[in-house]
Amino acid sequence: MSPLGNFFDTSSSRELQKQMARFRAEHPELAAAEAKPRIALFLAIAAASLFAWFYLFAMVVDMAPDMDMRALGPGMSAFNVFNGFESLDPTTRAFIAAVCAPSAAIGHFGMPSLDAWGMQDLIIVFAMWVMMAIAMMLPTAAPILKSYASVQEAKGRKAGPFSVLLLTLGYLSIWIGFAFLATLLQWGLTEIQTMSPVMAPASMVFSASTLLLAGIYQFTPAKQACLLRCQLPFPYFNRRTEKGFFRSFAGSYIMGLEQGLFCTGCTWALMVVMFAVGVMNVIWMAILGLLMAIEKVVPNPWVTRGIGIFLIIWGLLVLSISPAGRTILGI
Repeated sequence: MSPLGNFFDTSSSRELQKQMARFRAEHPELAAAEAKPRIALFLAIAAASLFAWFYLFAMVVDMAPDMDMRALGPGMSAFNVFNGFESLDPTTRAFIAAVCAPSAAIGHFGMPSLDAWGMQDLIIVFAMWVMMAIAMMLPTAAPILKSYASVQEAKGRKAGPFSVLLLTLGYLSIWIGFAFLATLLQWGLTEIQTMSPVMAPASMVFSASTLLLAGIYQFTPAKQACLLRCQLPFPYFNRRTEKGFFRSFAGSYIMGLEQGLFCTGCTWALMVVMFAVGVMNVIWMAILGLLMAIEKVVPNPWVTRGIGIFLIIWGLLVLSISPAGRTILGI
């Protein structure tokens, strides 16, 4: 058995870190491989991520001159610098937003139609979710890809660009599947008018429920197990190497699929928070992407718990000021 034992038998990330340190001390070839900067790998990840962010910002900037960006969710008022809405009084701004916001967004780059969605609208929204997945999730995969290349090299096998690319494609395939499901969910929520035509939540109860769900999931065993795999993928790659799984390109792709599944299991609830803050809210895309990255590189359980506590408190506050919550509280 590997000195690391079974990955899921580890009682805590701190204990696993200690085991990893001992293993590195016993295998200096791994430490040497890990020390390499992998500049080409990180440049490729940065280029793909920046392209996705450019696509998403292009959607937002294209809409900004014609509508009050507050309609897209909290924090998006910052984009009102591109129009005259910020200078209007609150009453006038609210009236214009209520009357014009949906129609103002229609016809802009990346936006679905105001009417019932057709195939073209589904493709547009699907493309947006794929770009969100690349922008938010590909950077968090950098340690995984670096670990894959390091383990291969430590075992005497050169990690060629094609095998790393296949691992990346496997990882992204899972997130593309998630994007497809998110598109269908958004379509359904728009049909029942829980989401507005500008892809923002139309129900405070829905927003609160989404935040509470995401917060509670942070404390579940499934979250912890998936997060450990994302934080320290080396034991998994090491076992696969011992079984010769690296020797085929199909094996690289399959390992990417498996890592993608664990990553989705770790962060799907945080991605779903986008439904609560507005799907086109690039401010919260960046915040959530940063939180997910911090979770994966800082092996401290209080990071995950802190995010969960924040989301639960936020959800309860939103619920308390919703019409249903005010009725229950007698306000």
